[in-house]
Amino acid sequence: MTRLGVTAALLATTATMASAGGIDRSGQSIAPLFQEGGASGSYVQLSFGSVDPTANSAVLADPLERYNQTALAFKTDLSDSLSAALIVDRPFGADVAYTTAPVAGLGASVSTDAVTGLVRYKIGNGFSVHGGVRMMRASGSIVTTAVLNASSNWDAGYVVGAAYEIPDIALRVALTYNSGIRSRFTGTENGNPVTFNVDFPESVNLDFQTGIAANTLLTGSVRYAGWNGFNLTTSTPTQFVNFTGDTYTYSLGLGRRITDSFAMSASIGYEAPGNTPSSTALAPTTGLTSLTVGASYTMDNLEISGGVTVGRPGDQSIVLAGPTIVPFNNNTVVGAGIRIGMNF
Repeated sequence: MTRLGVTAALLATTATMASAGGIDRSGQSIAPLFQEGGASGSYVQLSFGSVDPTANSAVLADPLERYNQTALAFKTDLSDSLSAALIVDRPFGADVAYTTAPVAGLGASVSTDAVTGLVRYKIGNGFSVHGGVRMMRASGSIVTTAVLNASSNWDAGYVVGAAYEIPDIALRVALTYNSGIRSRFTGTENGNPVTFNVDFPESVNLDFQTGIAANTLLTGSVRYAGWNGFNLTTSTPTQFVNFTGDTYTYSLGLGRRITDSFAMSASIGYEAPGNTPSSTALAPTTGLTSLTVGASYTMDNLEISGGVTVGRPGDQSIVLAGPTIVPFNNNTVVGAGIRIGMNF
C-alpha cells in the first residue's frame, strides 16, 4: 500500500505547469526519501514527463510551448534509524514564445537544475525528522522590451521537515519546508554585460496518505509557494518579471491494488487562480484544475509506473502597450509521465 501512495502522489504532479503566481514545475517532492529499500536498503528511480499546455486567445496565437521534465533519485538506509537520499530535478522553468503582432518575438526560455541531499532520522513511536541541502542553478533568455541572456552558478538553500507514520495502516503525514534560494546571475542585456540577483521562493509541502480499505489508499497534498514579490530586475535597471501573488496547490487521490503486481490510481488537482490581469506576458494563464489517472506494474524488485494528466489552466488577461488588455480563455494542458523504480 505504501507503493500505491507514492505512485499516486508522483503522477499527480506530472503536468504541473507555470501559472500567474510562479513558474513551479516539479513540486520539489522528497517522496523517494520514504521509499523502502531492497536487500541492501537502497532504492533508485528515474522519471520522465512531457507537458503540452495551451493558452487560447482570439487575438494572439498560443504562446505556451511543450516542455519535458526529468528527475533522478537514489535512497539508501545507513542504519535502522538513519537513511539518506539524493534527488536531481528541475524545479522551475518557463517556455513562452509569442508569434503574433504586436508582441511577436516576446517570450522566455528559462530552466533550472537542482540537486538535493537529504537525511532522515527515525526518532521512534512513528516520528521522524528530515533535512538537507539543495543546490540550484538557472539559465535562460527573456525578450520583452530588451533581450536578456543570463545564467547563475550553483547556489544553496536548505530543506527541513518532520513526518509521522503508522505502517500497519499505511499512514504517513510529512511536512517539509524548502527555503528560498538567492541566485546570482551574470549575462548580457542587449549585448551589454549585466549582473543581478533573483530570489527563488520558499515553499511548504504537506503530504499525507492512509489506507482506507483493503488494498486501497487515500493520498493528498498541499503546497504553498511564496511567489509574491518574485522579481527579475537587472542592474540597468530593467524589470523583466514581477509576480504579485503566492500560490496554493492541492491534490487528492485514490490508489487501488488490483492484483499483487498491478495497481491503478486517480487524483484531482487544484491551484487557486492568481491576480488578474497579469502585468507580465510570460504568464498567460492563472491557476489549474486537473485530473490524473495512472497505473503501476511490479515485477520482483522493479516497478514501472505511468500516468496521464488533463487539465484546465484558469483564464487570464495580459496588459500590452497602449494599454491593451488581451484575454486568454478555455486554456488546456495535457501531460504524460513514466517512472521506473528499483529496490536493491
